[in-house]
Amino acid sequence: NDLVHGWGLDFALRRCVEPAHEKIGVIDSQWIVHQHIPSLAGQGEHEKGKAREGVKERCRSEWALFQDRLENADKAYLKQNGTKL
Repeated sequence: NDLVHGWGLDFALRRCVEPAHEKIGVIDSQWIVHQHIPSLAGQGEHEKGKAREGVKERCRSEWALFQDRLENADKAYLKQNGTKL
């Protein structure tokens, strides 16, 4: 998946459907307990051994990758439809 967690994904995709609040939902395939405990054990190894920092680093890098992909998709869509950027 492109994101460690789906936070913000619904906001990024809201322009794809109308009304977005009725047609978009994010479902996580893993159980998450929000108690400031990394919930993706073993998926965010950090160089200094702190799993929490590894999870944060992975989340930031995957979010940046997703934003780049979405921006490129927007540009391609506008170009395809003859809309100036």
